[in-house]
Amino acid sequence: MDPVTVAAVVGYLAKTIKENKAFKEFTADLTEASVNWIRPIFLKEDSTPKEVLKELQEKPDSASRRKAAEAAIMTRIEDYPEEGHYLKEIFESINKKNTTSQNTVTNSKNVNTGNISAGGNVSIGDKH
Repeated sequence: MDPVTVAAVVGYLAKTIKENKAFKEFTADLTEASVNWIRPIFLKEDSTPKEVLKELQEKPDSASRRKAAEAAIMTRIEDYPEEGHYLKEIFESINKKNTTSQNTVTNSKNVNTGNISAGGNVSIGDKH
């Protein structure tokens, strides 16, 4: 699974938490199937947060806590690769909802997250 997709989903979750909104609001625009897929990653059966979500709620800007949340998602994808389409669906839902905002890509090189408009040649990379 694409790490940028996972990072974007976790970034949106952290943003939702930072705005003092509940996990339920994060899943508000998702299909029931996607909600049913992501809930057990972050919530126990009684709907209380698992440790990874508790820690993210405590410090939503923490890079290490975001990485832990990303790892939880990636573990689920590793165990059930056929369920990867749910993550893509969540990512697409987030992108549709945030058409005016941009996802932040960190620890990556040569990534363009927007449109490029130029009157001549465009070169992205370390060497020209």
